[in-house]
Amino acid sequence: MVSILPSILSGCAAKPFTALDGWHAKSKTQADIRLLILSYAILAPNAHNIQPWWVKLTSPLEFELYIDQDRLLPETDPYARQIHISHGAFIELLDLAARYYGYLIDIHYFPQGMLDNTLVSDKPIAHIQIIKSKIAEPDHLFNSIFDRVSNKRKYDDKPISTDILTQLTLALYEDVSSLSFTNDPRLLKTISSITNSAMQIETEDHRRNDETLQMFRFNDAELEQYRDGLSIDQAGVSGIKKAIAETFFVTRHKAMNDKSAFSKEAINLTQMQADSAMAWAWLTTKNNTRQEQILIGRTYARVHLKATELGLAMQPLSQILQEYDDMSTLQKRFFKLLKIPKGHTVQMLFRLGYAPTVRHTVRRKLENIITRRF
Repeated sequence: MVSILPSILSGCAAKPFTALDGWHAKSKTQADIRLLILSYAILAPNAHNIQPWWVKLTSPLEFELYIDQDRLLPETDPYARQIHISHGAFIELLDLAARYYGYLIDIHYFPQGMLDNTLVSDKPIAHIQIIKSKIAEPDHLFNSIFDRVSNKRKYDDKPISTDILTQLTLALYEDVSSLSFTNDPRLLKTISSITNSAMQIETEDHRRNDETLQMFRFNDAELEQYRDGLSIDQAGVSGIKKAIAETFFVTRHKAMNDKSAFSKEAINLTQMQADSAMAWAWLTTKNNTRQEQILIGRTYARVHLKATELGLAMQPLSQILQEYDDMSTLQKRFFKLLKIPKGHTVQMLFRLGYAPTVRHTVRRKLENIITRRF
């Protein structure tokens, strides 16, 4: 083992790892204001880190935002609710970046019409115009963009005060949503138990499990190649431990040949995460329209940035909110526990706590999400 490790580590360093370059301020050098603010928008939180964005540049100060039809999660997100939430988060970071550079953005949501919330459209999500403005003021949440990360570590056994949690509400500005939270130990335990059960339900279906497996990147070479997806980095595995895991234990070959083992590890990881939550929070909308999903994405991005500003670690755990039949019974129990009014929708559930930071998720190159009309 000792003789092998140096070659592993030197091999990892043989080529520069560029899939994280977008997280560094030095990469924000585009002269085109559209490309500049888009370089921040692609850092938005999104489902499975699938980065489902596609942008059509239509004029020097305008562009349209679409769903990339090749980047959907039909098994775990059958109605693309989380995909639309991901686009809302994209728009929020776009807006924060525009304001920082002295611009406002005029957003026309669903300019060609909004579809039913069970359908995915090839029509634009939004038409966006960039306007130079003397009244554009930077939002302090912009300063947390480069530090925000979905932290999947085990959180420290350190309580979060209600005063700290209440400060998260300062990030809200859309009246279509409400933010609720709890740090009550008994409720934390119950929610964690339900979350664990939800992951078991999700992994029991081989199609859902395969979809997640396909989005998992098992080493830095895969992360550099695909520049999307999930990895062990966000669980705090790094350095020599990461090299050993990637080389001897966690490989695509092993996972594909023993998918039940992959499922078991996903369940074990979720249990560790949920059981270490020092608080749970959830965002709810009165209905479940596509526009509400977009706006909740904007709100979620702001709450996550605010949590980062407050020094909190944060991670969404969305399995209990999935919209397939075998989750419905447990989901009804969960909504009853949280006293969700009839007809309202819990759009996001996330845990909070304190933990050392982790490496960011990789990002696609900006040019790979853009097309030009002219």
